[in-house]
Amino acid sequence: MGGTTESALPYYFFYIIPIVGYLSLTTLGIWSYGGMIFAFVAVPILDLIVPEDVTNPTKEQSRRLSQAFRFKIIPVLYMPTQMWLILFGCTKVMSNDISLFEQIGVTLTVGAVGGVGINVAHELIHKSTVWERTVARILLWSVGYGHWGVEHVRGHHKLVSTLLDPASSRAGESFYSFWYRSVTGTWKSSRAIESWRLRKASAFTKIVDDETNLGIAMTVAMATVLMTWYGASILPYFIFQGLVAFTLLEAVNYVEHYGLQRKLRPNAPPLEKLRAYLEKTGDVASVAKHFETVTPFHSWNAGEALTNFLLLKLQRHSDHHAHGGRRYQVLRSFIAAPQLPTGYSGCMLMSLIPPLWFSVMNPRVKAADERRIAAKHAGVDVFSESFDTLARKQGSVLQALEIEKKKVDSSPDIAKNS
Repeated sequence: MGGTTESALPYYFFYIIPIVGYLSLTTLGIWSYGGMIFAFVAVPILDLIVPEDVTNPTKEQSRRLSQAFRFKIIPVLYMPTQMWLILFGCTKVMSNDISLFEQIGVTLTVGAVGGVGINVAHELIHKSTVWERTVARILLWSVGYGHWGVEHVRGHHKLVSTLLDPASSRAGESFYSFWYRSVTGTWKSSRAIESWRLRKASAFTKIVDDETNLGIAMTVAMATVLMTWYGASILPYFIFQGLVAFTLLEAVNYVEHYGLQRKLRPNAPPLEKLRAYLEKTGDVASVAKHFETVTPFHSWNAGEALTNFLLLKLQRHSDHHAHGGRRYQVLRSFIAAPQLPTGYSGCMLMSLIPPLWFSVMNPRVKAADERRIAAKHAGVDVFSESFDTLARKQGSVLQALEIEKKKVDSSPDIAKNS
């Protein structure tokens, strides 16, 4: 494509979430629910109006923009913003003239801000710099989900779209079933992963160097500080804003890989044998190698520009899983990758009504699998820049595949060998 924006300014738009949160907490009344109203009423409507963003960075842009500090600082600044809003929420829910209705609204709105904070942590937890990963951990600690960073990087990214990944939803699985499986499974997986990493360490090191233990300790420390400042009655607010935040995360997780599945390699051990070994040891790497390679076919994507700026291009999820360390500003869009019917907010709403979600998404799951098989049989790299350009020009991946297949069939070398 012609290249992506060089300016970092559009990405500051995602700070509208904490701004809306601040205004909600200041106004109160029905507007104490402003964070949720904005996220799940305004955004889905605007996603239908604002044009899609399908521009991709050039290779030179990717190299240059990945190193630009003006992009790196944007997600980092979200951490103090979220911490301040949590404290502001404390003062509101503890005030004498606030109703229970408003307390619930404040908690939901702060939780929505925390949900975006987990997405920021998601961006930063993959980075190689200590300061960025530290910011990510603080954001996760503040919503009681510190263990998620361990499981996401060292578990989910290796087992994504397999039946062994707690954070990948299955075809026909409702969001409500998935929520329980993912929340409990992510916790168990993070414990097992850290146990495997520290298997040769001393007993003392196993305790103090375990990142899941650190997450628990830091969340408890934050809660203790708040209770010291505001009293023990602040604890339900702190707990429930975290619950809201990680529930929003799990709703996103549910959407991102729904029904897409990687197959076991030929001659791989039976699935249940792999499951038993994984649960016993936490040795994710040894299990993951028995599944086919992760490709952009294993994640759902959406081109809605508004939500992409609000979520730091999280909706370009295929490229993120193909290149976990790639920074948000240079993530690429692939027309051949599975596409959602609308942005994440709209899809999250649909997922709350399982029959509606299944009726919309199950045919898309089938179509995505058929497209994957067609690309494999054609022997075409459908995620190359040249194919992506052709498919967008044709307005159809299948038509572009037919064109590329004819080129292959008419090749003299191919004809000679056939």
